[in-house]
Amino acid sequence: MGNTTSKVQNNWGWFLALGILMIIGGSTAFFAPFMVSLVVEVIVGVFFVVAGITMLVQVFTTDDGWDARITYLILGVFNTFAGLMLLFRPLEGLMALTLVMITAFFVNGLLRIAVGVMARPEAGSGWVIFGGAISVLASIYLVTVYPEVSVTLLGIVAGVSLVSEGAGYVRFAFGLKNGVSVAV
Repeated sequence: MGNTTSKVQNNWGWFLALGILMIIGGSTAFFAPFMVSLVVEVIVGVFFVVAGITMLVQVFTTDDGWDARITYLILGVFNTFAGLMLLFRPLEGLMALTLVMITAFFVNGLLRIAVGVMARPEAGSGWVIFGGAISVLASIYLVTVYPEVSVTLLGIVAGVSLVSEGAGYVRFAFGLKNGVSVAV
């Protein structure tokens, strides 16, 4: 185990480079959020099509019985259709994915508020409630500006995600370099 740790520590520069590249990529996403949103939407569409075709192949290759075959057939047709709709109707796909994301923000916020309330009086539970409230308020705001925000929201979220993940890798790299245990 120690040998593996030293190999990872010796390669801290690769983690640093990955982090810097992610930060640069995320930062550039802020300058072209519409294009990044389209790229994300196309990637999601391709995954749906691949998953759907895989399920359709399982209809003919599984030994699980007719119930499983019917399930694979329904899911395969649905996923393939959804993926093709995302690929051939990109603007409508952006609107649909944006609604899904706004709903996810809202539900995630409500769940975090509930977890924070249940964790009372533990230290940090107030921050969990605060973070949940921010998610709920952000989702309410996004619904009020919904049609307009749908063409850029995915790109902005992808940019924020890349920058924050990149910062985590940079922190991890310097932790490895200095022999300090740091979670990504």
